[in-house]
Amino acid sequence: MTDGKSFRTAPRGLAILSVLGPGLIWCSDMIGSGEVILTTRNGAILGVSLIWVILASLFLKYWIGVSGAHYTVCTGEGMMDMFDRMPGPRHWLVWIILAMQLVAASIGSGALASASGAFVSSVLPVSPRLAGWIVCAAAFWLVWSGGFQLLKLVMGFFVALIVLGVFYVAATVLPSVSELIQAFTFRIPEVPAWAIEKAGVHPNPWREILPLLGWVAGGFGTQVWYTYWVIGEGYGMTAGRGYGKPADVEQLRSVDDSLARRIKGWCRAVYVDGALAMGTTAFVTISFLIAGAGILGANQLAPEGPEVAFTLSRIFSTRWGSVGATLFLISGAAALVSTLTVQLAGWPRLLADAVRICVPAFGRRFTWRTQ
Repeated sequence: MTDGKSFRTAPRGLAILSVLGPGLIWCSDMIGSGEVILTTRNGAILGVSLIWVILASLFLKYWIGVSGAHYTVCTGEGMMDMFDRMPGPRHWLVWIILAMQLVAASIGSGALASASGAFVSSVLPVSPRLAGWIVCAAAFWLVWSGGFQLLKLVMGFFVALIVLGVFYVAATVLPSVSELIQAFTFRIPEVPAWAIEKAGVHPNPWREILPLLGWVAGGFGTQVWYTYWVIGEGYGMTAGRGYGKPADVEQLRSVDDSLARRIKGWCRAVYVDGALAMGTTAFVTISFLIAGAGILGANQLAPEGPEVAFTLSRIFSTRWGSVGATLFLISGAAALVSTLTVQLAGWPRLLADAVRICVPAFGRRFTWRTQ
């Protein structure tokens, strides 16, 4: 239980950097297959004029994630317990989430493991199938045997790899200043004739834009998991509580003005933590878009799936050298592996919370593993 004596005061100024960390894990999850594959392909087809679409999606999801994190900081409970407080039949919303996320976890993790294996095998001498199993085993070991701080450290390393690799490639084919300015004019570009004829792309650009809006910065689970990373770091009222516990309502009723002001300090920390995560995600996502436009689009190519990155790497290697091509593949592999790792840490927490709420006997018999 968090009380006035054990409650940490949020640092101010540059000292706030010492408590940042949930955003690193959030960021490593947001930069995934949507950025590596979908954004790069969109850049090839529609060019850099889609930068405003990326920023709009990130802006909306920033406020969703930060709002959920603020709720957790102020109450000490995650978003699943918040959903359970919705008026209506008992646990109705959590039951819906449980059913949908169970399917999403099964399909999403399998697809991501397959894509991760393909990318890892492109930089290491192993088959895609074996690489996929190795990645899954390593990710499983990390999230189940390590603690929150270890997860944060490893995800920070992956994010650094992603930024380095994709920036190197994007900087090589950076568009002109005028093109970048036009990318902020909310213009919907037309699908070029070559994409329709050669790649079979539908002439309606929204067929490409809408999936991008949904995939950029992750989906529902990504925003819910951010509250778990906040709990892991011990922000605000989450200090010392651990996972899988609803808020102590009586304790919240006794919060005085002094404690409320200290909680508000942790809300400011969430703003900074989330902003750094979204800023990094925006930089990386736009870099993938630029790489797709400058390399694939310039050669009138619009491959699908992992071939998006592999084709881009081959073209880059023949024109600018193998270093950048290898870095791009490493950044793509790091993005997919880090996303898979975070998903294997996030979905068990979400599903365990949902089952604890919907089947109370489960929560009484089994407790959260301490992490």
